[in-house]
Amino acid sequence: MPEADGEKASAPQASRDADAPTAGEAPHVSRASWLYYGLGLSLQTVLWALLLLAIVVAVMVGGKLTEFRYVGF
Repeated sequence: MPEADGEKASAPQASRDADAPTAGEAPHVSRASWLYYGLGLSLQTVLWALLLLAIVVAVMVGGKLTEFRYVGF
């Protein structure tokens, strides 16, 4: 009865393969994950822009700020 054991062993593998996307298919992505991706990307962009603005302002007024005079801005 080796065939019976072989069928039992391959049945779970076959069900796992059926759930996996094929080479031509993209994995399922929900709209909520795209929303979170967009919000995170927007937040990160705004925070980096604020950091860049803070550096530019610190360099421009560096002569008037005591702390920045010591570090060479």
